Amino acid sequence: MGKNYHFQVNLSGMLDILSNHLYKTADVFLRELLQNGVDAITLRQKREPEWKKGVIQIQLLPNKKIIFTDNGAGLTEKEIHHFLSVIGQSSKRNFLEEQLPEDYIGRFGIGLLSCFMISDSIIIHTKSTNDENAYEWIGLPDGTYTLKIKEEKKGKNASTLIGTSVILTCKHGCESYFQEETIKELVQYYGLLLPIPIYLNDYEKPLNHIPENFTPICRANLLSFGSWLFDEEFLDAIPIKTKHLSGIAYVLPYATDSTVKNGHRIYLKNMLLTDQGMPLLPEWAFFLRCFLNTSSLRPTASRESFYENKDLKLARQELADTIKQHFKELSKERPQVLQNIVSIHFQAIKAMSVWDDEIFRLFIDYLPFVTSEGEMTGSALKHIDTAFYLYDIPRFHQLKPIFIAQNSLLICTGYNYDSELIPKLATMFGLSITPLHGEDIEEVLKTISFEERQKAVTILQVMNKYLEKFDCRADIRYFYPIDLPTLYYMSDDVRFLRQIQSAKESSKGVFSDTLGFLLSETEKKPLSILYLNYHNPLIQKLLSIKEKKTLKSAAIILYIQALTTSGQALHHKELKALNKELMYLLDFHKE
Repeated sequence: MGKNYHFQVNLSGMLDILSNHLYKTADVFLRELLQNGVDAITLRQKREPEWKKGVIQIQLLPNKKIIFTDNGAGLTEKEIHHFLSVIGQSSKRNFLEEQLPEDYIGRFGIGLLSCFMISDSIIIHTKSTNDENAYEWIGLPDGTYTLKIKEEKKGKNASTLIGTSVILTCKHGCESYFQEETIKELVQYYGLLLPIPIYLNDYEKPLNHIPENFTPICRANLLSFGSWLFDEEFLDAIPIKTKHLSGIAYVLPYATDSTVKNGHRIYLKNMLLTDQGMPLLPEWAFFLRCFLNTSSLRPTASRESFYENKDLKLARQELADTIKQHFKELSKERPQVLQNIVSIHFQAIKAMSVWDDEIFRLFIDYLPFVTSEGEMTGSALKHIDTAFYLYDIPRFHQLKPIFIAQNSLLICTGYNYDSELIPKLATMFGLSITPLHGEDIEEVLKTISFEERQKAVTILQVMNKYLEKFDCRADIRYFYPIDLPTLYYMSDDVRFLRQIQSAKESSKGVFSDTLGFLLSETEKKPLSILYLNYHNPLIQKLLSIKEKKTLKSAAIILYIQALTTSGQALHHKELKALNKELMYLLDFHKE
């Protein structure tokens, strides 16, 4: 049978993992010290139910030292060896022979090592409620430590020595962590909700003091608290009280999007866990800034996020349901507030509405959409007789004046979420709002008479002859506004082929060859259509010209003009053709 061996832990390598991979910043040393201090006080309160004098004291000394002291339960010699000298113990609960309170924060056994990120040594003075001796423990980053019994004060006040002091000495480059303002900011950041007062030097008030004027709980006080906490004036405050969460969700006073990190305050058992909302907030909640506390969710080893498990999913759903319920109540009690929120955060609310029919019904009347008649709300769209919608934004702007002149409504669905919401609006409320297809264009354009078409035969023949090489054909109708001479229409197939052609012209090598092959394999290229406006003065002038070379130049120039008006990028052959015809006209004028 082989021998058993123990892994050897490289502490310097462990510290590198902590500083460069596990923890995002050295700031967490203070969080870990606060956590240990609160846990020690919580444990002492359990052992001594009548004792209510828990306090944490932080001292900054002139020689760049920090002394972090709590008057909690302290450590016995056995606990010192277990907690301070064994890396990676999974939980204090597994070692202490007693039932710990639910608000006990500690879980992982590597937190104290974070102090090596700012100090070359960790000195601990501790005396336990369960040990007659006081101890001094000195740990070094090379993995060595010393432990000795510490001389203790005698007398009737000896009980005041119970607790733990952690002494850190500034490491080169970490001077900022030994400054008063930095410590104040970090304590208020991580420990604002902690139930134990935290004092700095000779300050009379604890650093984690919340002004009393934020109570009782009402909307005005919640907004005042949010302003104090985040230095932001919010539109609204949403109280959160669920099985897994408590706190406040604030509505931002300006538009934002999902890429912006809003700087939340999310606490685990009153200790700040993260300022990122990704683990907890629904994807659509990027217009909120949250102040939340939980006692039941499980943290990751770095204590900077939550494990994705069943409880986290439930908490996320609870938060989403609470926010939605709040907006429901707003629609009945304070509709003007809701309207103001929607006017600023309509993108986020549209995102919510795509996936949630309940939210859709609640907000659709307030949501804005771009149409040929300008911006219209869902409420206005619910009262129209007939409308078309179009995903393509450039084509929308091209067709917009025609629809205005024809007194028809065109909705642009090329903006975020509108392509899902407009069909949903039509289906849910039984509205005649349909997508615009090629054949629908024919309904907007008016057919000319037989006699008028005969007058245009020649120009159409000439134009079709020269437009064929551009995969385009000409037709003539009349439409409004009259000052619009042409209308370029292309199907999705044409658009796709033009995109391939553009990509081929801007690429080289194998990729260009592949795109060329795709173009050549197209069995029958679909044709775009260049509509001429029969009643337009320019087109009427063109109908009177018989000289075919002039007609050719006009055909190509009108085609290029229509392309650019519709927002299309010109291909090389189109630019070449345009330059050629302009040169012809200049030479003709010279003659």
